[in-house]
Amino acid sequence: MEQNITMVRGDTLSFGMEFEDLDQDLSSAYFSVKKSYSDSSYTFQKSLGSGITKVETGKYRVRVAPTDTANVDAGNYFYDLQVSANSDVFTILRGMLTILPEVTE
Repeated sequence: MEQNITMVRGDTLSFGMEFEDLDQDLSSAYFSVKKSYSDSSYTFQKSLGSGITKVETGKYRVRVAPTDTANVDAGNYFYDLQVSANSDVFTILRGMLTILPEVTE
């Protein structure tokens, strides 16, 4: 699914995801952000145990901490959210992450 997200640099971004009929825990989950698709490194990336946590069966939370974007230039970035379970891989979200400059520092 294509979904654009807007956040303020240095703020917390947090959102949940829920999976119906998931009979096991996710084996991996990545929220990856890059300035360009061709960049060899991530602007930042969250993963299971490091920004992505299991809340309860079938429910997970993604949290981007203020330190993840505090030194990132305001602008548009590409992101996706990819998960795997039962040997299957799914990109469940992708789009543009717009990071706005902060007024209060």
